[in-house]
Amino acid sequence: MRSLLVLQESWKPSLAALLLLVAVPARAADTRIGVGLELFTESSQLAGHQTINGARRDESFDYNTSDFLAATLSLSVPAPISEHARMGAGVRLLGNYGSGGDHVFGFGLLNEAFVTGEYGLPIADKTEAVFGARGGLALLVPGKEFTAEIHRLQDQGVNVWSVPRVGWLGGISVGARRRMGEHLLLRADMSGQLEKLYLFATSQDVKGLEFNKAWSTFGLRLGLTLGAEFAL
Repeated sequence: MRSLLVLQESWKPSLAALLLLVAVPARAADTRIGVGLELFTESSQLAGHQTINGARRDESFDYNTSDFLAATLSLSVPAPISEHARMGAGVRLLGNYGSGGDHVFGFGLLNEAFVTGEYGLPIADKTEAVFGARGGLALLVPGKEFTAEIHRLQDQGVNVWSVPRVGWLGGISVGARRRMGEHLLLRADMSGQLEKLYLFATSQDVKGLEFNKAWSTFGLRLGLTLGAEFAL
């Protein structure tokens, strides 16, 4: 009898481990791939100046983007803090980024990579309100008028590079998500995002002249994203 009790006690940790192994894959099975199409509007400013031997020329201007569509791709998993929370990462492809209206200026190809966190609050059968936040990096590949400005400076002996420019972004969102089936969820989100890009930051002596140039952009982007999530 004593040996039977010892054997029974020895099985308890093994049973707990087995239940844990079963639960983890079930939780991990809620990994989701998301795709979306975003309609957005943006109000931004290029803050810039060029100074030669103390003579400063302001090159700043306000602008709205000429495009209004972006595509998103994301991956999310359950967050350990709550059964209603998720975390993940994503990319946004904006394509050719530039200003429209009276001051047309093409910056180049703009893409973003970010991490996300969200909380889903159940509000009805198979439907939840979703509150989210994201932060990450923006990457601009120079093109059009921005490339022309880089080449102009290089021709004048300024050491500027034709390499991608980086920046940061941060935003929040609120929306709704509805489960349509075992592996399909549809969602809609409204978002607001701040973004800054660093374009020029050079200070050097060019042919005996003290040359300084600084450009950066800062803007607010408001968007509506319609998308789908596919549970793996």
